Amino acid sequence: MNILIIGYSAIVQKRILPALKKIDGIGGIDIATRSSPALCSDQTISRGMVFNDYAEALSKSSADLVYISLVNSSHAEWAEKALLCGRHVIVDKPAFTSLADTQRLAELARSQNRCLAEATVYPWHPQIQTARDLFQQAGTQPTRLTVGFSFPPFPEDNFRWQRHLGGGALWDLGPYAVSPGRLFFNAEPDEIFCRVCTRNSATGVDTSFSVLAVYPDGRSMVGNFDFNTAYRNCINILGPRMSIDIERVFTTPPDMENELTLRLQNGTKMIKTPAADSFAIFFQRVYDAIKEKRHEIFIKTLLSDAAVLNKLRMAAHEE
Repeated sequence: MNILIIGYSAIVQKRILPALKKIDGIGGIDIATRSSPALCSDQTISRGMVFNDYAEALSKSSADLVYISLVNSSHAEWAEKALLCGRHVIVDKPAFTSLADTQRLAELARSQNRCLAEATVYPWHPQIQTARDLFQQAGTQPTRLTVGFSFPPFPEDNFRWQRHLGGGALWDLGPYAVSPGRLFFNAEPDEIFCRVCTRNSATGVDTSFSVLAVYPDGRSMVGNFDFNTAYRNCINILGPRMSIDIERVFTTPPDMENELTLRLQNGTKMIKTPAADSFAIFFQRVYDAIKEKRHEIFIKTLLSDAAVLNKLRMAAHEE
């Protein structure tokens, strides 16, 4: 399978290209970039053709799968063009900046019998399944989630400060607020309460938010998400008789043996999980699903998370 990457973002350079090169079935990797074509011409980077025009890349690349890593406001346009060209598509999170676009493009993907996936990859790290297994082994289930993902401000020229480019904390960090309930409750929330806490003084874009999501059977998730603080990246999973804490949960480095803190009644135990590349695992799952023609699960996940993110934004009065 050949890949075309549209956009040479920092995440492409740091995580996506190294992960793709770990997949045995991936052949050529073409790159379309308006900013760094000379850099990408190094074959050790691209392993394929380099284009400085996105439309030309879609026309001339032999790619079966297109990965889109542009500013958020451009995702829908280029995902649609890639689908209409008959390509499978993966999009950086957040996939699209409107629920209507998500629903429309999901139907287009289905009509083309193509995969459409959002690259929210942390759920594919083995530590998530380990946490679920620990609850199952204890004969109980999670009822409370406490989530935090916060970090110092981006540089001033980062697109996330610009509303018209799909910037803001709700778009950028929203996928991390809406997905934990899917993973640990296997449900969408009945109610969401959300407030934007701070805004950028120059652009007015939201830079932090707090959320309470209430799920069926009295379960809940609370979270704080912020562009303005010291670094924090964690989840606490709480249920009857036990709790689990995971640090670096959303961005676990591929070479890191992370640890889960298990508290069971009055005892505490550290459980080490093997190092794993969540991007590589995600790409392998997409590759396998495409080969086996069972990629509908990625569309369903995309639609579910988009619907909850839309609820989140409406609760925050951002729609």
